[in-house]
Amino acid sequence: MTYSKAIEGIVIRSHGKSFIVRYQNSNISCEIRGKVKFKTSSTTPVAVGDDVIISLGSDGTGSIEDVKPRRTMFFRAAKGIDKKKQVIAANLDQLAIISSIKNPPLKSGLIDRFLISAHIGGLKPIIIINKIDLEKSDYLYELGEGYRAIGVEFCPISALTEEGIEQLDPLLKNHRTIFSGHSGVGKSAILNRLIPGLNLKTGEVSSYTNKGIHTTSMVELFALPNGGYVVDSPGLKILGLWQIERPQLSDYYTEFEKYLPDCRFAGCSHIMEPDCGVKKAVANREIPQFRYDNYVAIFDSLPARPDYNFKERN
Repeated sequence: MTYSKAIEGIVIRSHGKSFIVRYQNSNISCEIRGKVKFKTSSTTPVAVGDDVIISLGSDGTGSIEDVKPRRTMFFRAAKGIDKKKQVIAANLDQLAIISSIKNPPLKSGLIDRFLISAHIGGLKPIIIINKIDLEKSDYLYELGEGYRAIGVEFCPISALTEEGIEQLDPLLKNHRTIFSGHSGVGKSAILNRLIPGLNLKTGEVSSYTNKGIHTTSMVELFALPNGGYVVDSPGLKILGLWQIERPQLSDYYTEFEKYLPDCRFAGCSHIMEPDCGVKKAVANREIPQFRYDNYVAIFDSLPARPDYNFKERN
């Protein structure tokens, strides 16, 4: 098979080792050249959103010859490989964190992990809570107050009844946004509301485990009717944080910052030390309890560092 001169396109779909690249008005099925696999520090040499150089074969298929530098990334720690990251999508500017109020139940700890990943990857986060037709609780209000206080858009909606859907249009217009969250929270159902005629398959929640069942098996980019793009992605059961250590974690909880000078110890972990300004703020309800609880849970999940210690302030 002969190849033509190299051209530039954007990856709009990935499924295993198969990729679809958009070039002008054509979609081209592509595979990766061997050399591309060895030019990245991640386990994902090519991801949806990548700007790539491809060569066209005489049969109409293509070969990905090179990947241009990524401007932003949404990634997680690769399973079983601590020093590698798995890139889910690249060159986006927003991460829409999709959760549901119930079926499956809302997990604010997972939302916090997504917020940290958005910050690391250079993405603006948006929180979308689906299925509010099932329940509107004080907890939902508490979460909204807490996340809005740190400058994060918080959108309670129902893809079933379309309540609140209208607030998503101005947030997504002219942006490149990835939808990500736990399985079964309704990512595909929301996209079906936003993009008429899309008709993505939607799934149910297991009555036995109360967990979502995967319906999206690939990562794919879709154009929005009013401008912009949205990437649909498979549900994530866990989100490993890549190269985050315990001393760094509080940097991602911005509401802690103004209370740090009130901590007795420099390098305070805000967990076991006495006279901690952050813990006092939690007790005084100046920091939401759920945010602090999530911080402690994530802190405990991170590997301990032998030289991590604290000193009393002068």
